[in-house]
Amino acid sequence: MPMKELEMLQQQWSMKEGAEEDPDFRQDWVEEGIHIHQELLRQRLSNEDKEKYYRILAELYLEYGRSEKMINANYRTAFRYLQRAARSMPEKGDTFYHLAFLAETMTIGQEKWESAAFYAKEALERGVETEKEIKIWCLLGKAYQELGFTKDAAECFAESKKLDRDDDYAPFRTKYSKKANDNSSFARLEQAGARTNRRAYRDDLIEQSRLGKCFVLEIGRRGFTLHGNEGSMALTLRQAELIKLFFEYEGGVTREEILHNTTGIGNRNRDPKSIKTDISRLRTEMKKGLEVDAHNLIQTIGDKGNQKYRWNLEVERHIIE
Repeated sequence: MPMKELEMLQQQWSMKEGAEEDPDFRQDWVEEGIHIHQELLRQRLSNEDKEKYYRILAELYLEYGRSEKMINANYRTAFRYLQRAARSMPEKGDTFYHLAFLAETMTIGQEKWESAAFYAKEALERGVETEKEIKIWCLLGKAYQELGFTKDAAECFAESKKLDRDDDYAPFRTKYSKKANDNSSFARLEQAGARTNRRAYRDDLIEQSRLGKCFVLEIGRRGFTLHGNEGSMALTLRQAELIKLFFEYEGGVTREEILHNTTGIGNRNRDPKSIKTDISRLRTEMKKGLEVDAHNLIQTIGDKGNQKYRWNLEVERHIIE
């Protein structure tokens, strides 16, 4: 679409803000804005315009993600858009605040509390309004408590209490100070036995993959490995990010979603069509490295022009980070 038409669309879209109070209209308006600004950012722009449109797009990602979480309870969609907002505007603490509570909602066991703690600390480092700071200290305290770091947990709850001068959030603190009683498949992280528990969990999954029961994506400091079909193969960053997306999103992901939801691949100057080449190469490498039918594992679904890629839902998969 020519630049002049896009700028006109952007102006018309901007004028519609606040036209209706209906939440569905607002969400449609935000989604429309996301598409317009994504197209604008594919054009040749001055540095000033590029910065302006990036900031608007980041705010739209944040609003869309928050609405999906709070109004529609579409947690996976919310998480995806909030991650986009975090990449586009990494200095904004509010994004990480919502990611922290989503991590608590969407995951289980040890992974839940490690992810929640990570995003909570990122939010506190960047700064959020007082009401949210009171709550995020509670979540961080809960995460530390579940991970076995009781002293750190107590300090977090104390920070929350200190900020909450009128004790308005006492019920919130009470709720989060209680230890969870979930029968998770993850080993609880104890200070003394953390390394042993995590190693045992990893080794058990790898053994299952060697028996042909599942595939395991291992993401470590030294690189990326895919285990399965009695073997293992090293992955590039791009390949690991693709497989991680396929493992996480059962409904599949489009080429555009792949571009916008990965750090190693998400170069805005790339054509979405190039994703087809990336996936083709990955399938070839998997066939060679693990001797598997990669087309059966990484499936192409949907009609032509609206295709998605996903991992075969009948094949068990795990991620170790």
